[in-house]
Amino acid sequence: MILINKFYRAIILCALLLSVKINAACAKDSLSVVIFPTINSTGIEIWESKFYPYNILDQKMSDYLESLFKRSPAVEVRVLDEAGMNNWLAGSRRGDDIAVQLELFNAVMKERHVVGNFESARAQFRLRVYSANGAKQLAVRTVEGRDRRFTLDSAEDVFWFNVVIKSLPKPFDDGLDLFGLTNTNYKGQKMSKLTWDQFKNTSHWQAFKNAIEECFNQSMSQINSALGKPGETFSPSFATIGRIISPYAKTKRHRREYIISLGSQARPGMVAVSVGEILDVVRPDTYVTVDPENPIAVLPNKIGQVKVIKVYDQNAVVRVIKDSKKEPITLEDIVIKTTQITRARKKGIL
Repeated sequence: MILINKFYRAIILCALLLSVKINAACAKDSLSVVIFPTINSTGIEIWESKFYPYNILDQKMSDYLESLFKRSPAVEVRVLDEAGMNNWLAGSRRGDDIAVQLELFNAVMKERHVVGNFESARAQFRLRVYSANGAKQLAVRTVEGRDRRFTLDSAEDVFWFNVVIKSLPKPFDDGLDLFGLTNTNYKGQKMSKLTWDQFKNTSHWQAFKNAIEECFNQSMSQINSALGKPGETFSPSFATIGRIISPYAKTKRHRREYIISLGSQARPGMVAVSVGEILDVVRPDTYVTVDPENPIAVLPNKIGQVKVIKVYDQNAVVRVIKDSKKEPITLEDIVIKTTQITRARKKGIL
């Protein structure tokens, strides 16, 4: 009887251990993500309606990012308000793994009427990814979204549109409306700010969504990396970008040294630099293309590397360790510190 009881106890103990292992394995197949309130540094406001004149653009951007995360069965997501974000950063994380935050820091929106409605927009965001372990910032990514749209008001306007294209070299300049031939759709009473109903179906909002979708893709790459899944990993982010602003006093011909606009104190959205780090030096190349929607293409051209030898609060001294005689590193070149994202869960970061 004693042997039988020991046997059953051993079976129950093995079952409990197996259950714990299964639960742990299942836990690794999902990730808990929180979304911080979106920061809007542009001053652009979209009112809910003419009856409720308060800005809802920031909330709409967070809501759209949440909807993208909810499409993935591997992610549990919740949106925090400012108080919730402060509590999360202070340590109340409920077993969360990472947090993400959007910042809209630039947006250019244009609208012109020429036998219809021509809209174009460019929206630029910063994506910040935080680890739940000490609320450390894992990465910063700058993302841009674009969209443009031309909508004819009616089928009869196709004829007039062809006339415009053939007769005018720049038909969209100065909002030319061809003697009032246009008849734009009524979108409601004009207010000092656009309402959500006037904004949500425009090319402008589509540019915002395109940028947010790219932020989501970058976040999901980080999640896949944290879960140890194969496939795309989070691309190295241009977390810190500065410029070469002055030659250093002790510079020599065979040992060129410069001062850069980065230091030990990280500015918002940036990461500090430290002695011994290797920074890439980039000079943008500009190309004229045959694409009418993208007439200018700007591509980064890596021309060398520098090593940080001294660090101050807002600046640092770097020494050139690699460049070419054809394209030597010089003033106003861009210096970049990339943030390499590893498989954080296996490393014990998340």
